[in-house]
Amino acid sequence: MNKKFLSAVLFGALMVSSTGTFVSCKDYDDDIDRIDTELGDLKSKLDALQTEFNAGKYITNVATTAEGITITLNDGSSYPITNGKDGAPGAPGEAGAAGDKVEINDEGFFIINGKVTEWKAIAKDASTGETIKIKTPTVSEDGCWVFYDEKGEAHPTTIKVAPVTAVQNADKTWTLTVFDAEGKKQEIIVPTAASSLTDLMLITRGNGTITGSMPFDFKIAEYEFKYNQNNNDNAPAEKDWAGQRAIVDNGYIMAGAGQIKLQVNPTSVDAADLNLKLVNSKNGYLSNVDFVTTPYTDMEYFDQPTQTRAANVNGLYNLSIADKYIKKTNPDTEKENYWKQFETSVNNANKAVAFAVTAGGDVRSKYEIRVSKGKIEELNNIYFVSAKDQSKLEMRNGTKNDKTLLPKNAKPSEGADHSNPDAKMEAGVWYNVYADKAAALYDMHLVFDNDDETLFGIQTKEENGMVAIRLTKTPDNITKAAFLLTIQNIDKEGKYEQAKLWIGETSKITSDVTYDPITHQLSKNNTTDTSKDKNFFQIDLTKMKNALGTEGLALWNTKVQKAEVTYYNAKGEKLSGENSQINEFFVKELKDNLKANTDKSVTVGKAATNMIFAVNNTSAATNNFFEVGKQYTAVITFYDAKENGEKLNSIKVPFTFTLPAITELFAIDPGFVQNNVANCYLYMDDFKAAKKAGAATFKLSRIFSKYDTNGFTVKLNANDKIGSTDKKSSELAKLNSVAATSEADATQAANATVTEDVLAYLTLDGTLGEEKGYDQVLKLTIDGKFDNAWEYPSDAVFNFQVKVMSPIEKGKIVPKEGNVVTIKASDLNGYKFGNNVIIGYTYNTEVSYKVMPDKVVKEGEKYLNAWSRTDIKEVTGETGNKLYFEVDNEGKATPATSTTVDNKSVTVEGGLILKGYQVDHTVKTTIKINVKDHWNRVKSSPVPVEITVGE
Repeated sequence: MNKKFLSAVLFGALMVSSTGTFVSCKDYDDDIDRIDTELGDLKSKLDALQTEFNAGKYITNVATTAEGITITLNDGSSYPITNGKDGAPGAPGEAGAAGDKVEINDEGFFIINGKVTEWKAIAKDASTGETIKIKTPTVSEDGCWVFYDEKGEAHPTTIKVAPVTAVQNADKTWTLTVFDAEGKKQEIIVPTAASSLTDLMLITRGNGTITGSMPFDFKIAEYEFKYNQNNNDNAPAEKDWAGQRAIVDNGYIMAGAGQIKLQVNPTSVDAADLNLKLVNSKNGYLSNVDFVTTPYTDMEYFDQPTQTRAANVNGLYNLSIADKYIKKTNPDTEKENYWKQFETSVNNANKAVAFAVTAGGDVRSKYEIRVSKGKIEELNNIYFVSAKDQSKLEMRNGTKNDKTLLPKNAKPSEGADHSNPDAKMEAGVWYNVYADKAAALYDMHLVFDNDDETLFGIQTKEENGMVAIRLTKTPDNITKAAFLLTIQNIDKEGKYEQAKLWIGETSKITSDVTYDPITHQLSKNNTTDTSKDKNFFQIDLTKMKNALGTEGLALWNTKVQKAEVTYYNAKGEKLSGENSQINEFFVKELKDNLKANTDKSVTVGKAATNMIFAVNNTSAATNNFFEVGKQYTAVITFYDAKENGEKLNSIKVPFTFTLPAITELFAIDPGFVQNNVANCYLYMDDFKAAKKAGAATFKLSRIFSKYDTNGFTVKLNANDKIGSTDKKSSELAKLNSVAATSEADATQAANATVTEDVLAYLTLDGTLGEEKGYDQVLKLTIDGKFDNAWEYPSDAVFNFQVKVMSPIEKGKIVPKEGNVVTIKASDLNGYKFGNNVIIGYTYNTEVSYKVMPDKVVKEGEKYLNAWSRTDIKEVTGETGNKLYFEVDNEGKATPATSTTVDNKSVTVEGGLILKGYQVDHTVKTTIKINVKDHWNRVKSSPVPVEITVGE
C-alpha cells in the first residue's frame, strides 16, 4: 500500500454514504496526502493488549465506534483503538467507518460491519464433506478488502478498508490491525474464549443417566402448554402475569431434562463466553437446541447461577438444554423435524446420534452424548433455601434431604398468622426459591403486600431463571412479626398454582462482621502469676457495634445474653473438642496482662468494650489443635437468651499464631566469638562436676548471654564431616543435660534437653588429652517447642559452632621481667628456677598465673605439688643445652613448702632445681617449661636464659 493512498485513508477517516452501503475505493481522492494521527499511543495500547493476552485474558466483545474499534476483555476492561482523529465521518458499524469489524455468521459468511458479503470463511468439500477453513481476508495495495475462495484464489473487492480493523478468523480468533502513515501495519492476534480452549471434557455426575454405549444422556420432555388458572380465583390473567417469562400462546414446549457436567480447560475460560453447541460427527449442528450454562461448584443441595462475572475456578459447569417453543400453527411438522435430528436411519432402524459439545472451533468433547425424548415430569414441590449456607429453613410443612419443602399449592399451617409464622428468615440473607423438578417449571413469581415490603424491607431477584428473596430491615418490637408470602408458579403445561406461607424474621440484627486478620506472636504462659502473663489477643467491639447501627445497637444492648465461640480452620471445617485451648471473656476496660483483664471481666452486654482471647499454650498445641502459621477463624455468635435463644448477630475474627524466632530466645555473648566460632575454654569446675575421670567437659551456658530452658534440645551435627578428622560432630563429642557421673553417662547421645544453669554439657569423645574433637570447629543446633508446647518448623533452628580448648595450652610462659631470665654462672648449680623469674598467661593475656607450685599441701610429712590455679596437674622443665645445665629431680618441679620465720608461717614456693656446669663466658640458651593441665593438654614454652660470667 503506498503512502499517498494510505494517508487518504487515515485522514479522511473513510467517508461513507448515508445509506450504509459499501463504498468503492474509487470514491476517494488519491491526492490527499495529509495525516493527523498519533500512532505512538496506538502502539502502547496494542502492547498493553498483548500483555493482557499473554496473561490468559481474551475478548468478549468487539465494537466499532466513530473513532475506531473498542475491545472488551473477559475481566470487563475495555481498550479503545483509534486512528488518533477526533471523530470521523461515517456512523459506527457502517462500511468505511474509522474501524472495521469483520465477523463470521452462522452460515459461515463474512460480515463487514453488519453487512453480509458473498464470501465465506468456512466451506464444505463437495466430495468428502469435510470442513475447509478459508484464508482470512487481506488488504490490497489500494486499501481495499481481498477475499479468498476455498481453492485459495484471491478475489479483490472495492470495499474500502478502515485504518483500524478487527477480523474474525475461522479458528475464532480475531486479527486486530492498525496501519501507520508509511503503509506499515501493527497487527496482533486477539484470542477469544473459544480460541483459548484446549479441551472440553464430559464428566459423569450423579444425576446423569448412563444408557447403552453413550454415558451422557439428555432427555427432552414435550409439554403441550395451555395456560390454566386451575379454578383459582386469585390467579392472574394471562396478560397480567408478572414473572420473568411471558405466557405464550397455546403451543408446545420442548424442555430439557437432566444435566451433564462439562470441564473447560483452561479454567480461566468462562463457559458463559462460549457459544456451546451439540455437533455430530458429520459436523452437523443441532438446530433449535441451545444450552443453559451454570458453574458447577459441587454445592450440597443445588446449583445456582453465579451472580458475578468470572470463570469458575474449578473449570466445571452444568449444561442443561434451554426450552424451545413450537407454535401450534403447524406443530406436527415442526415437532417431527425437531425430533428427527436426534436420530438417524440405519437399515430401516432409527438409532441415536452421538453428539459432542463444541464452541464452534476445533476443540470438541468426545462423541458421547445422546439426546432423546423423555418422560414428562410433574411439578410437585417447591424448595425454599438459604443461599448463604444451604441450611434448611425451619418450617412446619416438612423437609426433604435437609431442604425446606412445601407443596406447590401449600396453604399456611393451621394456626399460622402474624405472630405464629410458618418459617423465619434471617435479615440480609438471600433465600432461593426453586422447583423440585426444574424441567417441569415454566415460571415463578413472588407476591406480598406493599406495606409488608416497606416494613420488612423485602427485596427480590427474579432473573436468569433464578428467584430469590431477602429481608433488609432489622427486626424490632414495632415491626409486625410476620408477613404472608405467595409463591405463584406455572408448570410447563400451563397449570397455575400458588403456595402461601407466613414468613417471620429471626432475632438476628445484622449480617456477620469480619474483623481484620490478627497475627498473634505467642508468649509464655505464666502459670503462677497471671499479672506477668500477656499471652492473649483482643478485639475492640466498637467495630461490631458500629455495624449494628443506632437501632440495632440499642436492640443488641437490650437483648444479648449469651456469646458462643466456635473455631474453624482455613477450609471452613469446624474444630471439635475445644477445651480451654483459648479462654474467651469480655472486659469493660482493656489492660496489658491477663490478671488485670480478668479483674475487669464483665458479662456480655452493653458494658463490654473488648473481647479477650487468652491462649493456653499447653492445651492449644495439643494434637495440633492449632498450628503455628495457619489461619483460623473464631466465630462469635450472640444470642438473646442463655439457653435455646435466637441468634442476634455474629462476628468473625481471623487469626494466625506465630512464634518468636529461636534466634531471639538464644544468643551467644559476642565476647566469646571469633570468626563465627564460639571459643569454649575448659573449666576445672566442669571437670570436677563430671566425676567420671578424664571427661573434657564444658558447660555451654558459660558462653550464652541468654537461652530458653522450656522445651528445647541441643544437638550435635550428624551430617557434616569436621576438618581433617573425617568424622562428624556427633562422632567427636557427646551431650548431656547433667554432668557425666559414670562411664555410662560419658557415652551420651548427640542431643540433650536444654536445662537451667547448664544449658547442656558438651563432652569430647576419646582418651583424655587425645580427643580428635579438641580444637576442632564443632557444629551444633538448638530446636524444639516454644513453651514446651508449640512445635517450631524444621528449618527454624539456632545454629552455632564451638571450639573446646584448654586455657593453659592456648596461653604462654614468659620471663617475668624483660625478655630473658638472667642467671649468674656462680649461682647456676642448685639454682631454683621459680615464679620469681617466670610467669604464665592463659589464652587471655590479661589473666596470669604462677607456673611453679605455690600452694602448700602436706600429706603426713610429705609435701605435694599443688597450685593456686587448680587446673594445673604437673610442671616439668628441660634444659636447652645440657652442657650448660640440667634440671634436677628428674625434671620435675619441687612442691611448695612452709617454714617459720619470726614465728610466722612462710610459704616457700617450689620450682625447677638446676644442676649447673662450668661456663667459660656469658652464654645464651633456653629452658623449656612444660605445664600439663588436668585434661592432659601441655603448654610447652622455651623461656630464654642468659648465663653470665664475671669477666
